[in-house]
Amino acid sequence: MNGPLRSASGADPGQQVGKRALSRPAIIAVLALAATVGILLALVVFPAESGTGAGGAGHLGKTPAQFIAPHPTPLRTVVAGQPVTRVAAGLHSLAYGTNTGGVYLESGRTGLRRIAVLTRPVEVLSFDSTGRWLAAADTDMQLAVADTRHPQAPVLRQRLQVASRYYSGLPPRMLAIDTTGSHVAVQTDMIAVYSLRDHRPPHWLDFSNPCDSPDDLAFVKGDLIAATQGCVNVWNSSTLRLYRRAYPPTTGKARIGHGRVLYGTFSHVFLLNYRATDPLPHPPVPGPENPKPVLGRVIADKTISSRRSPVQPLADDGRIAAAEQDFRLTFWDTASHRILGHTPLPVSPSCAADKKQATAQFYSSLSPDHKTLTVTAVCGPARTGLAPEEEQRRTTYHHWEFAYPTP
Repeated sequence: MNGPLRSASGADPGQQVGKRALSRPAIIAVLALAATVGILLALVVFPAESGTGAGGAGHLGKTPAQFIAPHPTPLRTVVAGQPVTRVAAGLHSLAYGTNTGGVYLESGRTGLRRIAVLTRPVEVLSFDSTGRWLAAADTDMQLAVADTRHPQAPVLRQRLQVASRYYSGLPPRMLAIDTTGSHVAVQTDMIAVYSLRDHRPPHWLDFSNPCDSPDDLAFVKGDLIAATQGCVNVWNSSTLRLYRRAYPPTTGKARIGHGRVLYGTFSHVFLLNYRATDPLPHPPVPGPENPKPVLGRVIADKTISSRRSPVQPLADDGRIAAAEQDFRLTFWDTASHRILGHTPLPVSPSCAADKKQATAQFYSSLSPDHKTLTVTAVCGPARTGLAPEEEQRRTTYHHWEFAYPTP
């Protein structure tokens, strides 16, 4: 019984060393092959995400890994022989405002038709949240509201006002209309709400803090919301009483999205849930008895670039958000924080090449069904102090339409 054991243990040492020397390379080769196969399998099963990298990584969500960013489709730049100054996305339609005050509606069913006429260049253009009512205001403080479902209905008109005579030459900056088509909120030097049915004097909204210059204005589910660079003010749209205020972590450009506010700073964007802030006491005056409201809950944030350049928020449909930076659109999934893709904006060299003009003003509109995004780039002249007519003549406009992505 002991023979075989002694025979094995008594083998030639040189032969044992040779066997071990031959087995080591084989083991290393097998391990290397296994590692290579594993990496390949990982690459096949988990394809790399577009846009991930510095500040772009996030946990996997339900958004497909393969994402193709939508390409811009050029829109009309001239209607009825006049330059288009503003574009808005409606429900299966597009609205155009021109340099001479013409307001036009275009759809596949009716084609292009004029629905209102103002006196000066259209400065702001906005649909209500259903896409039925279209409001437009020009630089001469004229307001027109049209019912797009009933083209034969009369256009409602109103002369806009300013709160202080020192701002008499200030054109309207923001515009919002409710779903009844009877109330319009307009930002000039302050925010005024106009009742178009009974022609009462405008109701000037009460501010008790310096957050009175909004980047966006909207009627959302019984609320009138003004999103500024420093805070979000929420009024009850029926009583027009300020009852909620939220503060972002830092100042930045604001855009009202799907029940939240999209902010853009330098290279960074985030979403602020203004409804998470406790309602204000009445009257909403900060002080020992009425402490300053706490910060609204930040839902998500994303670094979209390492460049120090202003980020302009454009749209948020509750799933995918879009922002512009350096003439490039970035789309990301707000649930998983994943950057989905980038789309360059083909702006003409007259705006992008000149450093004094490279900071174009961008205006956007997301259709009520969240299927169409329109983007307008306004490239003004490099010189300042020009006469309004000369400045208008040197301003160029670029308009695009995007099929808004869906996850």
